[in-house]
Amino acid sequence: MNLDYFKEQDQFYKGLQTLFDSLNIPVNYIDDKPLKPQDILSKTYKDTNPAYQLMSDVYILGMVDDKAFSSSKSADISEIKNNKKGYDGILIFGVTLTDRANGLLPTRTQLAEITRAFNREFYYTPVVVLFRYDNFISLANAERQKYKQEWREGEKAGKVSILRDIEIENPHTGHLKILEELKITRSGKKGINSFEGLYQYWQEVFSVNLLNKKFYSELSNWYFWAIKHVSFPSESIYIDDKNHQHKAQNIIRLLTRLLFVWFIKEKKLIPEELFDLETLQKNILKKISPFRENESLFEEEESIYYKAILQNLFYATLNCPVKPDSIDIRERGFRGEGYGQHRGIDYLMRYKKYFKDPDAFLEMVNKVVPFLNGGLFECLDDKYKNIYIDGFSDNMSKTDGVANNLVVPDYLFFGKEEKTDLSSDYGTKNRGAKEAGVKGLINILKSYKFTIAENTPIEEDVALDPELLGKVFENLLASYNPETKTTARKQTGSFYTPREIVNYMVDESLIAHLKNSVSNWDMEEKELDDKLHQLLSFEPANPFENNTTLSRKIINSLDNCKVLDPACGSGAFPMGILQKMVHILQKVDPNNEYWQELQLEKAEKATKGVFVIKDKEERKQLLDEINEAFDQSINNPDYARKLFLIENCIYGVDIQPIAAQISKLRFFISLVVEQKVNKKKDNFGIRPLPNLETKFVTANTLIGIDKPDGELFYTKEVQEKEAELKAIRHKLFGAKTKATKVKYRKKDEELRNEIADILKKGNLPVESAEQLAGWDPYDQNGVSPFFDPEWMFDVKDGFDVVIGNPPYLNINKLDKKIVKYLSEQYDTIHTGYNDIVYYFMFLGIKMLRKRGCSVLITSNYFLGNEYAQRLRQNLGKHISKIVNFKEYMVFDAASVHTCISVSYNTPKHDDVFFFEAVCDKRIFSSDIEKELNSFSINRKKLNENWLVADQKNTTILNGLKNKSVFLGDISTIEKGPTSGKNKVFTIPCGLADERKLEKTILRRNIKNGDIDKYTLRDRGKLLIYVDNNTLIESYPNVFAYLKTHKKVLENRNEVKKGLYSWYRFERPRKKQIFDAKEKIVVPYRAVMNRFAYDNQQYFNDGGDIRAIIINEDEFNIKYVLAILNSKLIDWYYGFIGKPKGKTREYFNKPLSLIPIKKIPKFEQQPLIILVDIIISDKKTNSRIHDLCEHLIDAIIFELYFPDHMKERKIDVLQFVKKDIEKVMQDKEFETLNDTQKEQIIAELHTRWSDPNSEIVKRMNSFSEKSPEILKPILEG
Repeated sequence: MNLDYFKEQDQFYKGLQTLFDSLNIPVNYIDDKPLKPQDILSKTYKDTNPAYQLMSDVYILGMVDDKAFSSSKSADISEIKNNKKGYDGILIFGVTLTDRANGLLPTRTQLAEITRAFNREFYYTPVVVLFRYDNFISLANAERQKYKQEWREGEKAGKVSILRDIEIENPHTGHLKILEELKITRSGKKGINSFEGLYQYWQEVFSVNLLNKKFYSELSNWYFWAIKHVSFPSESIYIDDKNHQHKAQNIIRLLTRLLFVWFIKEKKLIPEELFDLETLQKNILKKISPFRENESLFEEEESIYYKAILQNLFYATLNCPVKPDSIDIRERGFRGEGYGQHRGIDYLMRYKKYFKDPDAFLEMVNKVVPFLNGGLFECLDDKYKNIYIDGFSDNMSKTDGVANNLVVPDYLFFGKEEKTDLSSDYGTKNRGAKEAGVKGLINILKSYKFTIAENTPIEEDVALDPELLGKVFENLLASYNPETKTTARKQTGSFYTPREIVNYMVDESLIAHLKNSVSNWDMEEKELDDKLHQLLSFEPANPFENNTTLSRKIINSLDNCKVLDPACGSGAFPMGILQKMVHILQKVDPNNEYWQELQLEKAEKATKGVFVIKDKEERKQLLDEINEAFDQSINNPDYARKLFLIENCIYGVDIQPIAAQISKLRFFISLVVEQKVNKKKDNFGIRPLPNLETKFVTANTLIGIDKPDGELFYTKEVQEKEAELKAIRHKLFGAKTKATKVKYRKKDEELRNEIADILKKGNLPVESAEQLAGWDPYDQNGVSPFFDPEWMFDVKDGFDVVIGNPPYLNINKLDKKIVKYLSEQYDTIHTGYNDIVYYFMFLGIKMLRKRGCSVLITSNYFLGNEYAQRLRQNLGKHISKIVNFKEYMVFDAASVHTCISVSYNTPKHDDVFFFEAVCDKRIFSSDIEKELNSFSINRKKLNENWLVADQKNTTILNGLKNKSVFLGDISTIEKGPTSGKNKVFTIPCGLADERKLEKTILRRNIKNGDIDKYTLRDRGKLLIYVDNNTLIESYPNVFAYLKTHKKVLENRNEVKKGLYSWYRFERPRKKQIFDAKEKIVVPYRAVMNRFAYDNQQYFNDGGDIRAIIINEDEFNIKYVLAILNSKLIDWYYGFIGKPKGKTREYFNKPLSLIPIKKIPKFEQQPLIILVDIIISDKKTNSRIHDLCEHLIDAIIFELYFPDHMKERKIDVLQFVKKDIEKVMQDKEFETLNDTQKEQIIAELHTRWSDPNSEIVKRMNSFSEKSPEILKPILEG
């Protein structure tokens, strides 16, 4: 797309017209004369707002509505406004901006503020604003708000999406791609010919989520393709899956580093020439093989780009100063050419032989690239020990006699698009996977626009922002994690928590912290809650603006806040917390005055503490570094806010080293974005990044250290060592040189060992002391087998906030030693079938300070799972709020249904608040609670079985129990048997006949899917049922058949352990239950209640059904069956059954809690007859069974709510009885022949389907006459 028509500033209006013509969008143009912003934004314009001050001229380009699409005139704007209702049209504005000082471009926030002003002024219709400034244009799209009469101060800000800084003369490929996508077609199936069609289409084009998915799809293809074509050092020690994981981990590390480089390239800190193939070929490298010419995997020349350009950029440029100074004597350059010269000095460049002019390359990077530090680009090789991980070497030595290879072919970076088969990688055989498009990574990156500033819930660049790192890596990490790789490969974007959810959880946690940590708010709780929500909102208003005392308390509270993400993944929650804390500081301390004062005060206090800094120069340097962080000629104000929050407040743990690395990477980017590039200053004005090894650690969060109760650091001697260790880690946080890092890391190790030795002499077990000493936070590939916040983070009294999205995984997939540990250390909640997330929920509360708050997003299965009873019992003491998303899928493609739990160590209130989604519509807003139903329950009512319902539903639920008994009290409920090898034990009827298998050992077999309401489907399968009481020799033909499968049957785990005979069922269960004359069967998982009658002694192999026999003579089994299949009990089971996606699970415990109305046996007769009719009718399929089921629903309503139904004149039982008596004439339905049955069914159908019958009229008025009871059940 050519944007030359915007070159002439005085032709801006004509340029706007030309743009929309080229997009094929019809516009009813309004006015080509420029207006002043003060005139057009009469209600929203503020002279004091710096963003508004940038506006020069405003053009009302025109309206896009249905009239424009039909080539007729749109209504006048003033007429639309006077109608006082929303209007279906997009109002388009053009705005020219004046230049900012120092040649800076307008910020995203400034463009969003201006767009929002137009959206508020013209609140009756969505707006699009096109900006022109310098040599750029930007296109901003504001979300459609519900119609409001007039905008008011303090109103929630709407989201603005901006396609920003499009160069007019040389637009970026990514910008052009999106502009082309904005173009519409007016004909064909995808033709857009209405406002609504255009609006929805543009929302998709402007969607950053969609952009991220497209990018992830391309990157994911590249990732799986690359793994097949690379080789990394030390590969020989890994086999099979471990080898694949080794490659995957190295590819992810490569991506981590390169994507970081790509983001900081946005700040002009990386030469573009390094990614331009023509320049590389012409001026930089002697040879590069960008296109795939042969299948040779280990051809040395193929890896030149990765080695010569990227490795030198990573390890010897970004990780080394340009020139030495008084502190860091390192200097960029190439290593000596003699064999072994400068061996192990990883800050010197390698691969000199590949360059046309090595000095020119060195000069090029030295002009642009700063030293960044931070550990991200620290080479992980230890050449003195012959350990190679990154393989940054001209000539790698062998490891244990085996050669080390590094192959990352050039075509993986610059290759042209080709098709490759990735079906095995994705676990699917669809065409998209079998013919997946792949191309060079640099080509992929160049086709997208990146922005270095993280998007927020209310403003976003239509570009790839650093949050993308989280979305990409959460999935790539999962794809090589043995527990999750199968699902991860089939899904895109499934594992990353959406921004709106993160923002809500962050707000909840910080508001809780501020309420609990700041004393004397001097206002009612409702007012405080409103003000804190306003403070955390993205609106500019500060409710504490005129209250210096409270503002200072808030700042102190944030500075002292300790936040932990116990499963940090790629850092969504730590980054969300950081952003929101910074946002609060921006409001309460806009000039950073008190924040700076506070940091200096803390530093002064630290230098005079237990470990005194005696060196005056060192003390001065410490204070100078703080003042430098606040120097606005060097950094933006947010730099100092972020730096000290990162150092003092935010911590993360993850079991995967790469995950912790990615969390650090996002924090690095967030610091780089706040620094001002100045080519005249040392290191181009960029402060080297901090070291975050003791802020994000790799450890098993759930495994603690065996230590006595109380603190580790309980003696004066240990406290002094601890203070020394703390000071060393502060120095490491800011250490820049490798020599300095090595020195302090060595000192760190010495202190750890000294402390451990002292603790050994005390009462700490030797093994624990050795574990503590052995933990090395600086080993980027190590995983600590334990987690201890006191030892690792110096957090003794617990965290103020625990927040995150812990993993969901059945513990039986874990190592048995870990399961044993969990059973012993978490015995309060442990059962044999827990999900690992239950332990995170328990530990999240245990790690809190007294007033601390835990906010976790987890699966919602614990709300109803019978194995979570002990967890629920414990949670009842701590839970404060649950947001249950029910059918709404938070994670784009994940199958897990989720909820957010907010818990306190010591809750303030007895009421627990529940919020529930009422539909599966996507939640776009962070203001989640307003989109959900809400109610509260007193925590005393939350025992091990939670009945979660609002007051209205609770009244109904309690009514069900009146004069009822629980199903579990009148029946036996048994899980279906499992053979452990159903392909052997489940056989077709034909095979039984063919082999003449003894019939007395055979049983009819049904599965979950064979159970309908009331009846079963027989698929002609038989079951060879063998339990401990079976004398197998008495069945020679069966025994002979089983012997043909003996090897397979002997391979079952418990047979191998000698626990039972090889020919027996794995779990036979109680045979007498399934052999009962009559029973009810139910699938273990179903969307709605499906209970069936069985008098043919069906069995089950697979444990996917439950069988119920009635033990009490006063309850007819068909009467109970009618109750179980009724709409009322289906509605009831929704409150007690464990949800599993859109289905529910039918386990013994919740089934046993179904209330069965106790009535005389003769009164059960009408329902028994109706059940008989349904069972009979389903054989002929005449469809009267639907009508009978409705009648059963009506009668069951009346059984449980008799007075209510009679008062409203909607009782039907009396009329049903009369009809049955008249038609049946004292005959028993079961004794009739088929013809007689058909006649009776036909006559009853005539009566009950007559619209004038009293039964039909009453049933049709249920919702109208019973809005408080029947309506919610019928509509639920």
